[in-house]
Amino acid sequence: MTERNGSVHEDILIVDNEIDPEVTDLINTANMEMLATLVLNGEGSRLVGRHSGNSELQAFLDNVPTYMQKINKVHLAAREGNIRDLQAALDRRKFAIARDPISPNGATPLHVATVFGKTNIMKYLGGRFPETLSAVDFEGRTALHYAAVIPDNGHYYNLLQQLGANSKDLDDSGRSADDYLKNPDLLPFQQLLADYGISEEAAHEMLSDKGTTPQAANGHMDIPVFRTEEGRYLAKSLGDPLIKGLTEVANAKPKDPVAFLASFLHNFPDHEKPHLGTQESKVFVARQMAEVENNDAPPSQPPEPEVPVITDKRTGTRTATRHRPIDVVTVDPQPEISPDGPEAAFSSANRDEHGQSMLHFAAARTHTRNALFQLLQESDVSLGYRDELYRTARDVSIQANVPENTAEIDRWVVHLAARGNKEKIMELLLEGYDHILDVVDEEGMPIMEVITQRRDTEMGSLLASIPTFEESRESLHGAIRRGDLSAVEELLSAEGGRTLARGQNTFGRTAMHIAVLAQHEDIVAYLAQSFPELLRIGDNLERTPLHYAMGVEKIESLSRVLIRAGAKRVLKDLKGRQPTYYFMNKSDILRLKEEEEAY
Repeated sequence: MTERNGSVHEDILIVDNEIDPEVTDLINTANMEMLATLVLNGEGSRLVGRHSGNSELQAFLDNVPTYMQKINKVHLAAREGNIRDLQAALDRRKFAIARDPISPNGATPLHVATVFGKTNIMKYLGGRFPETLSAVDFEGRTALHYAAVIPDNGHYYNLLQQLGANSKDLDDSGRSADDYLKNPDLLPFQQLLADYGISEEAAHEMLSDKGTTPQAANGHMDIPVFRTEEGRYLAKSLGDPLIKGLTEVANAKPKDPVAFLASFLHNFPDHEKPHLGTQESKVFVARQMAEVENNDAPPSQPPEPEVPVITDKRTGTRTATRHRPIDVVTVDPQPEISPDGPEAAFSSANRDEHGQSMLHFAAARTHTRNALFQLLQESDVSLGYRDELYRTARDVSIQANVPENTAEIDRWVVHLAARGNKEKIMELLLEGYDHILDVVDEEGMPIMEVITQRRDTEMGSLLASIPTFEESRESLHGAIRRGDLSAVEELLSAEGGRTLARGQNTFGRTAMHIAVLAQHEDIVAYLAQSFPELLRIGDNLERTPLHYAMGVEKIESLSRVLIRAGAKRVLKDLKGRQPTYYFMNKSDILRLKEEEEAY
C-alpha cells in the first residue's frame, strides 16, 4: 500500500493526487455534490491542490481552503462559547452541521457546544438551525445522545429537547437518547472528556452549577436519605428552592452564607414553591401565576384593562390580542415624580411567560392557504418578538419543518415593503429581526427588486440602509462591551443616534441592557441621561435594564443611576417579576451576563 505523502501549507494538509483515486474520479466526473460532502465531512484536505479543466469546479476547488478555515472557526467558537465568531464564520447554512478534524468522532458544532457546556451556542444553533438537532457523529449519535450522559441533572438534555431534539432518534446501534439517559455507560462521560481533552477540573467547573459533578456520576457522591420515602418527600418539597438558594450563595459569596440562605428561602416566591396537592390545584396555581405580585409591590394597584383573549385549541394556550403600539419608546419630556407608579410591561398582553405570541404557536402548525398571512394582517402582532430561546415565529416555523409558514411570513414582510409601510419595516429592524433583505415574494423575486419595480425610492433607501444600520449597531454594542465611552458617544452623537441606541440585537437587548450587563457605570449614566427611553424598553422577555441591574455585582451604583433617571421599580417582565425578584434570584441574569461575555 502506498504511503500518504503530504505537506502542511497554511495549516491545511495537502495530499498527493495519485494516492486518492476516489477524489480523482469525482473531479473527472465533476461530481460537485460529493466533493462538497467531503468538505462538510471534514475531509477537505483531500481536495486541496487539485485541479480541473471545468472552470466552475476549479472555482470551488480554489475555495476549499477558505471553507475549511471557516468550518474550523465554527468548531473553535463552539468550544469557546464565542457566538460572535460563530456567526461570522457561519456564512453558509451547511457549515452549522459540518465536521472538522479538530472535533473527534465526526462531531458537529452542536455536539461540541454540548460537551463543552456552551449554552449560548446550543440555543443559537438549535434555534436558528433546527437541522443541527438531528445531525449525527460517525456513530449515528445526536447531540442529545451526548447530553444524556453528561452528569448535570438533565440540564442540557432538557434544553435540547426544548429546542426540538427527538429523544427517539436512534444511533447506529439502534439505541435512542432515552437509552443513553437510562444507561450512561453506553457513552461514558469520562470517555467524552478524554476525547475532547477536557480536564477533570474544567469539567467540575462546567457542571458546578448544574447540581452534580463527574465524581457524582461515577458513584463517589451518595446521599442515601433520598432513597427513603421521607427523602423523596424532602427532594420534592424542598429540592428546587434549596438548589436555587445554594446556587445564589455560590454566586453571591456573602459573608454570612447561612443567613443569606435563610433569607433566600424565606423570600422564595410563592408561585414557584412546589405544590404537593392535587392536579387540579396545580392547574389553578398555574393560571394565577401571572397575577402574583412581589411582596414589595404597592398595596393597591389599579387593575389592568381587560383585553380579548384567543385560546389555542391544540395547546390550550391563551393569548391576549391587544395591539402593540408602534412607537413603544415615547416618554414624557419630564420624568414622573415617583418611580414607583404601577405600570405593566409594554407587550405582555401579546405574549405568554415564555415570550411566545400567537404567531409562534401558529407558525408551528399547518394551515389552509393564506391563513397565516391573514392572521398577520388581522393580529398586528410583531414578527420581531423573540421567545426565551431567542426564536422568532419564523425560526419556529423552520424548526417545526413547516416551510409553507416560513414562505407566508416572508411574503408578509415583502407585502409590508411593497405597501410602503416604513413604520412596520423600521419596527422590525429596531427589534433585531434579521430576515428583511433576504426574503422573496411568491414568484421568487427578492424584496429589493420588488421595491425597485414599484419605484418606491423612500422604501428603497430604507432597505438599502439596513446593512449599514446593523453594522453600526454591532459597532455600538461592541464599544459598550469594551467600555469605550468615547466611541459610544461618537456613534450616538451622529445623525440617527437615537434610533441606533434603541436598536435591539438578536437577543432582544438594547445598548442599555448590554451596558448594565457589562457593568460600565459611565456608559450606563451617559445612556440614561441622553436616551431615557431606553429605561423602558424590555428584552425578549420584557426585562428592563433595571431588572438586569438587580442581578449583577454593581447593583447599588447601577440601580441608583437608573432609578434617578426614571427607571420604574414596579415594571413587570413577562413572567410577572419586578426587578427586585432578581436581587434574590440572580442566576437568570448571570446567565445573560455569561452570554454577553462570550459574544
